[in-house]
This record gives sequence, structure tokens and C-alpha cells, in this order.
Amino acid sequence: MTNEQDREVVLQWEMPFPPELIWTAITDPQHMPHWWGPDGFTVENLSIDLRVGGVWAFDMIGPDGTRFPNHAVFTEVTPPSKLAFDQGDGQRIWFASTIVLQDTGHGTLITLRHLFPSKAERDEVVEKYGAIEGGKQHLAKLEAYVRANLV
Repeated sequence: MTNEQDREVVLQWEMPFPPELIWTAITDPQHMPHWWGPDGFTVENLSIDLRVGGVWAFDMIGPDGTRFPNHAVFTEVTPPSKLAFDQGDGQRIWFASTIVLQDTGHGTLITLRHLFPSKAERDEVVEKYGAIEGGKQHLAKLEAYVRANLV
């Protein structure tokens, strides 16, 4: 039996903006498509029903044109500090995600946590899909977008 640490990917990134601005960029459908995903990815067909039990659906398009359907169901919505959801493709759940925005007094510490059903599934996403580097790119794009568009 594995413990949770063997099944999770955790990324942290501090940004010099208040949690409210980051929350807006993450949850407002006008902003999310402009920064979501690793470098070279785009978002289409976005819909967000921001409430517990609500669905967050979109297609992420890879640089090679591969379409990745995403379907999440919110399990916690606590503005502007926590967003939790079960992430999948509409057929199955891939992992549980939590985004925590912590006010540091001079910015916001963002913690992304993805908890996978097994260590093997976590390892596959890290090794085959580059989840850690992709997550860092994702957060860098968020910071650049907030700086250029919301500050």
C-alpha cells in the first residue's frame, strides 16, 4: 500500500499579486483560455459552472493539434483561497486537484496539488507527459498573464 506522497504531484509558485487577482485569472472564463496549460497549448470550448458539483469543461489543444478533453467537477470553491476538483475526461477521473492561494503579505503563494489513484498513474503522468515541467510552464504563463492584463 502506498502513501499519499507517492501518488501526488505538488508545485508551489509565489507571485507578487493579491489572491483576488489570481483567483479571477483562474476562475473567470474570459481570462483562463489566455494562459491555461503548458507552453504551446491552447484552450477551446470552455465552460465553467463555479460551484460545488459544477462542471468545468474544456478542450486543451497540444502543439501538434492533439485534442485533450478535460472535464472536472468542483468539490470545493472557497474564493479567493481554495479551489478543489476531480479532474478527468468525462469518462473517468484521472486525479483530484487542489489549488490553494495563500496571502503572504507581499503576494500569493500558489500550491497546486494533484493526487492520483496510484503511484503508477502518477509516475506515468510525470514521465510520459512531463507533468512537473508542464506545471511550471503553466504557472509561469499565469504570472505573465496577470502581470500584463490584470495589474
